[in-house]
Amino acid sequence: MEGGALPPAASVRTPERLLAVWAGARDGLWDWDVASGEISFSPRWKEILGYTEGELPDRVEEWFRRVHPHDLPDLKRSLAEVMAGRAAHVERELRMIHKGGQWRWVLCRGARVAGHELLGGSMTDVTALKLAENRLLVEASHDRLTGLPNEALFLDRLALALVRSARRPEMSIAVLYLDLDRFHTVNDSLGVEAGDELLVEIATRLTQLLRLGDTLARLGGDKFAVLLEGVRGSDEAVAFAQEVHHVLERPLRLGGHEVFAQGSIGIALARTSTDRPEDILRDATTAMHRAKQDGSCVCEVFDPEMNQQAKERLRLEADLHHALQRDEFVLHYQPIVNLAEGGLSAFEALVRWQHPERGLVRPDLFIPIAEETGLIVPLGRWVLERACRTMRQLHQRFPHSEHVSVAVNLSGRQFEDGELVASVSEALAATELSPSRLELEMTESVVMARTRENAQRLHSLRALGIRLLIDDFGTGYSSLSSLQSFPLDCLKIDRTFVSRMEFEEEKREIVRTIVALARTLKMEVVAEGIETPEELGMLRELGCEYGQGFYFSNAVDERAVSSWMERPPSWS
Repeated sequence: MEGGALPPAASVRTPERLLAVWAGARDGLWDWDVASGEISFSPRWKEILGYTEGELPDRVEEWFRRVHPHDLPDLKRSLAEVMAGRAAHVERELRMIHKGGQWRWVLCRGARVAGHELLGGSMTDVTALKLAENRLLVEASHDRLTGLPNEALFLDRLALALVRSARRPEMSIAVLYLDLDRFHTVNDSLGVEAGDELLVEIATRLTQLLRLGDTLARLGGDKFAVLLEGVRGSDEAVAFAQEVHHVLERPLRLGGHEVFAQGSIGIALARTSTDRPEDILRDATTAMHRAKQDGSCVCEVFDPEMNQQAKERLRLEADLHHALQRDEFVLHYQPIVNLAEGGLSAFEALVRWQHPERGLVRPDLFIPIAEETGLIVPLGRWVLERACRTMRQLHQRFPHSEHVSVAVNLSGRQFEDGELVASVSEALAATELSPSRLELEMTESVVMARTRENAQRLHSLRALGIRLLIDDFGTGYSSLSSLQSFPLDCLKIDRTFVSRMEFEEEKREIVRTIVALARTLKMEVVAEGIETPEELGMLRELGCEYGQGFYFSNAVDERAVSSWMERPPSWS
């Protein structure tokens, strides 16, 4: 009955047979004599629509007027094709109005009796199945946490917007790509639930900025995208990005803590209606990375030159993944001098990348990439082990220089690595370097990011017997109470305060204040970036114990370090 050939007409039209079939069928059945216009609906057919046997007359118009207006033309066309012999059967999903007023999804099947103008078939209630399918479609195209469209749906809507833009060439389409800054810090310090709460709140705030027709999507993690249709150039898109920035500036309360969200925004405008959606989103992503690198601007608008730079960065990133395996990294060392005595105190280990084709790659080019990709963690372990091993070998060769230490920098990603303390301990054990001859340097912003957790980690490191230094001191924000709670040995004055301090009174006062603070906290001080004898003289007068900079030496390779250890120079 459902889609196959029907029995002979005389048999089908027997009332007793119809009643027997109807009584045993789980689906609703219908039987239509097209020539006479007579039609019969089984009790189950009427029950699906909420009617009893006597409530719904057996008339074709009673069927058709309950079909959704959008679905009725296709149903009639299918039935006509079956009657004309152009189709073997009809099978359509459509909506019909229930007695209670709600739309029900039904599957209508039917076929023609060969040689007769008779149609018969079934109707199955598939509402529950259709709703389940719709839920799956929604889940497949939307983010579960925020309910926003996901990347696939965003790209679909962007494609439709590009088609519509062909009819309005005076208007543009803009895509904004938002990447939250330091989102992982919220997850790590307050927990994943707080991170989810942050994302939901930001999604709510951004939704309130949208105009009719705009689309906000969550692309995964802490990344969002906005599709703006009908903008008049980049200025309007930039103005929207500034609104986003203001929205993010408002504080949030998460788990009893006040949190301030920040983000980097990239903007890309469609140049023609033939642009590919994936390319526009990629361009916005590229512009976002430029904004993040700049750090001082709310947003960045894509220009084609960025694309070439992005490709170059991708090539550099790919090479960086293999650099450790290929042993392409080397360490250079810059001396740290005892300013009072003029003798050698330590060497700061600085990593360099000896690329086989590019030559020596500057740290400012590859360190940020290593930070973003997480490669900084294995690279940092290599630097730590290599610096400790080199210094231990130098102590063995030159026993009179066993007082010289090696300083190794730790990035934010390294400091948050749960295996940091174990890695330092393993490096010391493997190289047999005395812990007192290892110094670890961290920037002020890294140390102050999560005071409670960081204090515990610093105490664990200090328990190994090593020295702890704050690098670039004065460029971030440190409370006196926080500094007192940390087991720190030394503050390193940032080079920006040392440079030209002989000509700028304000810089001299900053250096004087840092030296006085260090004395109060019983810490030592290292001045970075010393380049002139005048700067050296002033630092000595202020009581700064140690210094480094081009006045003494730039960073040198291991061979030069060996020469220094053999015949230590003096800058008295």
